[in-house]
Amino acid sequence: MSRHNQKEALHSERRAFIKTAVLGCGAAVLTGAPLISYFIAPAMKKATGKWVDFGAVEDLMTTSIEMLTYEFMVKDGWLVLPQRGFVWAKINKDHNINVFSSTCTHLACNVIWQEETNQFICPCHSGRFDSNGKPVAGPPTKPLSELEYKIEEDNLLVYLTF
Repeated sequence: MSRHNQKEALHSERRAFIKTAVLGCGAAVLTGAPLISYFIAPAMKKATGKWVDFGAVEDLMTTSIEMLTYEFMVKDGWLVLPQRGFVWAKINKDHNINVFSSTCTHLACNVIWQEETNQFICPCHSGRFDSNGKPVAGPPTKPLSELEYKIEEDNLLVYLTF
């Protein structure tokens, strides 16, 4: 084989390799993008929220803090799972309502209302919050989150994110 024919064969093989590589990469991108979005997108979605109905406002006791529980179904990726939890509701003498998240602002443990001390207690690291959700002892430095609420048809609805 002459030197000229060797160069031509080498260029032809190189072109065939590049052509195959480009087509292969294109095919991988075209099939891979939908697959990646199918598997990755659910994990990347932003938190969504829902208005949860906790029943009649008149059922809440004035000047007391009450635990209100909830349960609803949430689609998490490909699964539909129950979302369970609770919030704390407080109605003041002037009928203003405060709804607090049950999640401690330190490490996200659930806080419990302790009537005797008039405080929310976090059992994980002894965090304490007053009846207005402000930290008074332990590691938490931020107050309990106050949740958005509205009253529709005399029912208390609270906006929960998940």
